[in-house]
Amino acid sequence: MKYCIYCGAQLPTAVQPPRLERPQPIEAPPPVPPLVPPPTQAAQPSPAAPPPVGLEGEIAALMSNISALYSRKVALFRLFQSGEVSESVFMKLYNEYSGKLSELLNTRVRRLEDLRRRLEEVNRRLSEVALNIEELSVRYKIGEIDLNTFSQKSERLKVEQRELENMAKSIRSSLDRLEKMLGDKPPSEIKSMEDGLRGAYEAIRKMVEDGKISSGVLESVRVDVEETLAFLDSLIRDRKERERLLREDLEALQARYKIGEITIEEYERRKKEIQEEIGKVWS
Repeated sequence: MKYCIYCGAQLPTAVQPPRLERPQPIEAPPPVPPLVPPPTQAAQPSPAAPPPVGLEGEIAALMSNISALYSRKVALFRLFQSGEVSESVFMKLYNEYSGKLSELLNTRVRRLEDLRRRLEEVNRRLSEVALNIEELSVRYKIGEIDLNTFSQKSERLKVEQRELENMAKSIRSSLDRLEKMLGDKPPSEIKSMEDGLRGAYEAIRKMVEDGKISSGVLESVRVDVEETLAFLDSLIRDRKERERLLREDLEALQARYKIGEITIEEYERRKKEIQEEIGKVWS
């Protein structure tokens, strides 16, 4: 406090103006580091199914070899028709492939007969085992045998039953593969084989007529080629008929549009549907 030097009265105290604080600048938050996604493992390709073994592997190999020989014969015929193979080499390879194919086809017939007989025997034994299990159960229920005897004998029978069921399954699978000739080829490939062989055969016949190759070559393969063509046709005959009917529908649709029965929109929509159906025939 301060006082007057003359009268001693208290002097008023000067009020200090408030001190203004300069606002502190707001610091920007540190930048957030970008999120790095965790490393992803590349998708591993699923392992290929192991090739069949045992009986099924044997039958698969047999049918694969038959299919390959049919393909080689057709390819050889087309090469000969194009002039890339001489008559002597053509006949040598054609006879070689035909001989091997004949052997494999005979093997196929024998395996069919053998497996059908084996399946019959396995099914007969399965019936016997099922009856034995039923009989054993009855003997236990009426008290003829005790639980221990029943358990031991029934377990042995059930083990045999499972083995027989697996055997029957394998035989049926093998029979199914044997009965499906060229089952490893899609219908479109079989059609291509038939078209290629037929075209080459007709071209060779024309070459014989023109004197470009000897008639002996044609006579040597005529029966075999015609039988092969009939065989290939039998595999896809139903599909060829289906395609023929669809193309008739397409032709009729076009006629309906031209005479004004249907609109352009309806024609295009139905045309697309029919063409898709034709594509599915050979898929």
